[in-house]
Amino acid sequence: NETVKEWRLGWAPNTWNYLKSFLKEAGFEEKGIYAAGLSVKKDSGDSYDRFRGRIMFPISDISSQVVGFTGRVFEEVTGEVEMGKYVNTPQTLIYDKGKVLYGLDKAKMDVRKKDRALVVEGNMDVIMSHQAGVKNAVASSGTALTIQHLKILKRYSQNLDLCFDQDLAGETAAKRGINLALTYGLNVGVVSVPTKDPADLVKESPQKWVEASVKSQPIVQFYIDGAFQRHDLKTALGKKNIAMEVLPVIKLIENKVEQAHWLDELSGRLKID
Repeated sequence: NETVKEWRLGWAPNTWNYLKSFLKEAGFEEKGIYAAGLSVKKDSGDSYDRFRGRIMFPISDISSQVVGFTGRVFEEVTGEVEMGKYVNTPQTLIYDKGKVLYGLDKAKMDVRKKDRALVVEGNMDVIMSHQAGVKNAVASSGTALTIQHLKILKRYSQNLDLCFDQDLAGETAAKRGINLALTYGLNVGVVSVPTKDPADLVKESPQKWVEASVKSQPIVQFYIDGAFQRHDLKTALGKKNIAMEVLPVIKLIENKVEQAHWLDELSGRLKID
């Protein structure tokens, strides 16, 4: 209950025009409701509520002002074409998902205090992490980390840990963010969890998430270990594939001393000069 209140979780009724009618009665014009991303226009020019039959997560900016929403599907809406598990507010005059990190308004002091930002994948991962006491967690609102996200995070810490779902989508999103973060000179680490995501681990055992959240592995070590698991070191092709996976990551490292360290580590394990 405390979490529900703190994060202002809500509910979108299973109807097509409930919110629009409520807001119009409160004095808002239809064009404003549409501009805020709360309604969707039909080809006929009429509009309907964007969020229906969903659990609602308000998205706040750094000053805790609500700028958008994420709606997680909860029940089938009558007459609904099949929608995704999550629906987000589109780009609006006040909501730019490339600049807003979910939960940063609540996490910023802990990021500074721990000198480490922990980026997880979804709203529930952030909320459950905070509920378990790991309050330096934020999420990138359904998009890969952008340079604007990284600039904001760098104000609070040079250290960035990434914890994404152990599936292909998570890995791809992670790689895009990792490449940008390395190029931008941040110290990037990876936090691995034995379950699908942090929210599941917290449900299983909050203490396990607390312990996992502080055990980050340097990102290049993560890539090296993964490449050596996937390819056969005893063959020329295996060595070539390992180098092709890891060298582009090492190349992104801004600091030449750190870059030399990882080149030495890779060449030593490949047994080449």
